Amino acid sequence: MDLLDLLILALRLLLVALLYLFLATVMRMAMGGLRPPRPRVAEPVAVPALRLVVIEPGTSDLAPGQAVELTRAAILGRAERADIVLADPAVSSEHARVSRVGRAWVISDLGSTNGTRVNERRVDGDVPLAHGDVLALGNVRFRVGTR
Repeated sequence: MDLLDLLILALRLLLVALLYLFLATVMRMAMGGLRPPRPRVAEPVAVPALRLVVIEPGTSDLAPGQAVELTRAAILGRAERADIVLADPAVSSEHARVSRVGRAWVISDLGSTNGTRVNERRVDGDVPLAHGDVLALGNVRFRVGTR
């Protein structure tokens, strides 16, 4: 056996070793792709509640200074089916909807007779609510806050 034969044998062994290494890598990647993905646990985002403090209750059952806290969307109106019942004759049965859009709270009038106002401006479409705003539905007025 001469030096050239030994070099060819070494190169063949190196090629076989590289081929096995390549196959092992492909198999490891294929097996990783077959495993179900680990579920990602989303961290809860702290969403501030909307706090409505009664300024003027009108003829509703609410008391001045009483706070109504909302953590989800709600319908405000005179009807018993409303989420927040405002038993005032100037409030429609389903007067307005308070809901979240992203991290903001918005109010939208639901076609009420006497309208919904934020800071004495009539609500048309979705109007964002900010801390300190005055929300009026009929004769009932609230100061908006977050908690």
